[in-house]
Amino acid sequence: MADERGVEAVEQWFRRRGLPAVVRGRPAHLLVRIAPAVVFIAGWRVLTAVLSAVDGETDADFDRLMDSDLFALGYSGLLLSLVVVPGLSSWLTARWVRRKLVERGGTGPAAVMAAAFVVVVPVVDLVVDGDSPVLGLLMQVAILTGLFAAAFAGVGSIVGWALRAAYRQARLLGELTSRALPLLLLFTVFGFFTTEIWQVGAALPRPRMWLVAGLLAVVAVVFLLAMLKDEVTLLTQSRTAPVGLDKLGETPLAAFLADDVPAERLPLTKLERANMVLVLVLTQVLQTFVLATLVFVFFVVFGIVAVQHAVIKAWIGRDPTSGTLFGIQLPVPQELLQVSLFIAAFSGLYFAASTVTDANYRSAFFDPLADHLAVSLVARDLYLGRLLEVAPHAADD
Repeated sequence: MADERGVEAVEQWFRRRGLPAVVRGRPAHLLVRIAPAVVFIAGWRVLTAVLSAVDGETDADFDRLMDSDLFALGYSGLLLSLVVVPGLSSWLTARWVRRKLVERGGTGPAAVMAAAFVVVVPVVDLVVDGDSPVLGLLMQVAILTGLFAAAFAGVGSIVGWALRAAYRQARLLGELTSRALPLLLLFTVFGFFTTEIWQVGAALPRPRMWLVAGLLAVVAVVFLLAMLKDEVTLLTQSRTAPVGLDKLGETPLAAFLADDVPAERLPLTKLERANMVLVLVLTQVLQTFVLATLVFVFFVVFGIVAVQHAVIKAWIGRDPTSGTLFGIQLPVPQELLQVSLFIAAFSGLYFAASTVTDANYRSAFFDPLADHLAVSLVARDLYLGRLLEVAPHAADD
């Protein structure tokens, strides 16, 4: 039993490192594992429903309501809550899940969360917007089913580790942006004040602008896939000696360190190789998303301070309109949001390409991920070596 618990702890360690494909056991406690995603989606849906209910029927209503300082303060508080509450709640739930997985508990509270997710969110939509509760119930069940499927496939483990890795490296973005991106910042600030980019932003409907941003994102992902696939191949083939054994001393694999690392690495399955590529790509994508978001916020704030409505009118030939983002009314001109979105998407493409080609970016952002995979590969050798030792004994018994 103790050895079984030790193997389970090792498998959970691999999942937390975003490598569920390495694990040979079946995923368990799926209801508990999906709890952070359930909490995040529920919090987001409830807050967006409340924002949609209080922002008025038309843009004119929203502008009139924003003239009230009290309403503006309350609405700003709701917007801040939308940014903070779902993510914070999900993070706290993830910490609870990590503890409960070790204890093999938490099924009861997780079931309550799932039931509330299915029932409460449609009720809120019914009260706030008058939406059909039956349709809302079916949608929530479909989302919950998708979360179960994703958890079974290990998607949650990969996304969770990528989010943690991106968060750990987010503190480097400010330093790197000021040190290694001066030309990009100079170009984007200069482009921000050109009439043509404002005219294009004003002429494009929001769905078309999302298509433009999506096209740039697809180009970035395709580039990362091509580059990082080669990186994983080099990493898995360049094993001259065990790397990172000293980093496993305080992990569940500490008990395995007495074993000899197999002289020959068991070939990676296609699923394991795809898992490693996906971990690298998703982490790089999330880092790029963080940078693009910072650029977007910077230019929105910069535009509010530096560009008056009269100037926007002179550039686009008409009065600016009230802005919306994901269906949420914002006290910002729509044209400013459009221009900031385009500049952020372009900056993200530049950053994604630079993280694996530029030496400054690579040392700060990619090399730590490569070291992570190198240690994980040695841990995989120890883990599979122990399983191969146990299997013949089990067959003899």
